[in-house]
Parts: sequence; structure tokens; C-alpha cells
Amino acid sequence: MASNKYVRYKKVMQSLCPSEVDMYRDAFNFFDKSKKGYLVADDFERALTRINSITDTPTTREDAESLVKEYDVNGDGKITFEELVVSIVKRKEMKDKDSELQKLFQSFDSDGDSALNKEELVALLNSLQEKVSATDIEEILADFDENETGLMQYNDFSKVMKQLV
Repeated sequence: MASNKYVRYKKVMQSLCPSEVDMYRDAFNFFDKSKKGYLVADDFERALTRINSITDTPTTREDAESLVKEYDVNGDGKITFEELVVSIVKRKEMKDKDSELQKLFQSFDSDGDSALNKEELVALLNSLQEKVSATDIEEILADFDENETGLMQYNDFSKVMKQLV
């Protein structure tokens, strides 16, 4: 039986066109200069230093270690090509979802104040087939309105939506 990691990798690879796979392979090979078949923090640090020297942006060891933590699916301190591809695609999917949430938020922010009032929040939730009462709205605002303004800012809204879906 195939592991979940392998199944996820196969799904991701099937969703990519050949040019995308080639692009990811080129990126992986750019970092894997010693052709080990995996990347470690030293590889990222070396490559980032070369890239950042063009823009005079300093690279720290912490930057490299942060990338390893972000992309290392199994926690062994090494990033395989498969881990890199799955992590990049997953990250892109998350950015796409966040972009959709921002557009949804903005479409219901009828007064353009970058916050949803109670009426705007009711309209938004009702449009998602989430029938809500005035009490529900009060509870949502009590739980998620961190600034206690009676308005829902985007970051509060994002937390609510991530709990609903």
C-alpha cells in the first residue's frame, strides 16, 4: 500500500505540466550543486548567498534553516526533490486560497473601510449558505474581533473562514 506522502506526490506531479516539472527540477539542481539528491541548509545558504549578492541582500544561516524547516516534510533535515515540489505546490495553493478569501472579503466590504460590520458579515455568511442569527454574529465577533471594534478585520475573517471550511 502506498504511503500518504507518495500518494500526495503522485497527485501533485500529475497536476503539473512538463514545463513546470522541468522548472522545479532546474531549481532543485541549482541548489543541489553536489548532486546528492537532497538539499540541506548549507545548500540553501550557498545558493541564497549567490542570489542575494546581486541585490545586496544579506543571507543568514537562519534564512537557510527556515527554508529547510518549511520544506522538509518528513523532518529528517534533508529536502528531496519530491518534498520540494509538494511543498511549493502546497504553498501556492494556500496563497491562492488566501487570495480568494481576500476577494470575497472585499466584495462584501460595501463601504470600503477594510472591515466588515454586522450587516456585511451577515450578508457574506448568508451567501455561503451559512444561515446566521444576530446572536451568532455577536458570538463570532466576541470570539474573533480581537480589537473589540464591533468590526471584523480581514485577519479575523480569515480565521473564521478557515474554521468553517
